[in-house]
Amino acid sequence: MLKTSSVLDLPIHITDSYIQWIVEQWQQRKGLHIITLNAEMTMQAQHNEQLSTIIKRAELVIPDGAGVTLFLKSKGEKVQRCPGIELAQDLLAVACQNQWRICLIGGTPSVLEKTLHHWQTKLSGLQILNAFDGYFGSDQESMILQTLAELQPDLILVALGVPRQEVWIAQNRDHCPHAIWMGVGGSFDVWAGVKKRAPRLLRENNLEWLYRLYQEPWRWRRMLALPQFVWRVVINNGEKN
Repeated sequence: MLKTSSVLDLPIHITDSYIQWIVEQWQQRKGLHIITLNAEMTMQAQHNEQLSTIIKRAELVIPDGAGVTLFLKSKGEKVQRCPGIELAQDLLAVACQNQWRICLIGGTPSVLEKTLHHWQTKLSGLQILNAFDGYFGSDQESMILQTLAELQPDLILVALGVPRQEVWIAQNRDHCPHAIWMGVGGSFDVWAGVKKRAPRLLRENNLEWLYRLYQEPWRWRRMLALPQFVWRVVINNGEKN
């Protein structure tokens, strides 16, 4: 069962097992757009009506970020953070077990090649039908969409960054209406070994953002979304009360 809560007027879905729910939808041939909502995306959506609409229309919005998860808990919701990269990894394991057909889109050519090698080594028998890097023009995009329409994969992971990947999926998911589409941000970089995730201790204490800032100090402006998110939540709750 999928319960819907909200964060700054954006939906967030809560369930005991996201994987189980996704598999059930796939078995019923119901197409999905999975969005991994964190504080940064939430704040972008406050100023980007197109992104806000896409999030509201998505079949599954998971609590990816620490800020979102802590806010939901403050509302009394029984929820655990569901990092998008971990859900994507679980989906690939399920895909291997069930012989789902997969397409990957995004990353640099080098990162994409290393990502393919990583998963083909890790999950023998994984059916990756095709993979396209994220540096495509209009001609290449037409070819990608034609290929997707012909192949009709079951799982499509798109790593184009926020909000580009969400917009691209929303605009093109009709080419594969029964597929599971998911934006995975920088996951390809991690799988390729180009970047590292925060140590488990930091992840379990909602401090993964701090490790990302340590790795990429140029992200400090984007990290301002977290205090902005907290302030916006406080203001929003004050107005409602």
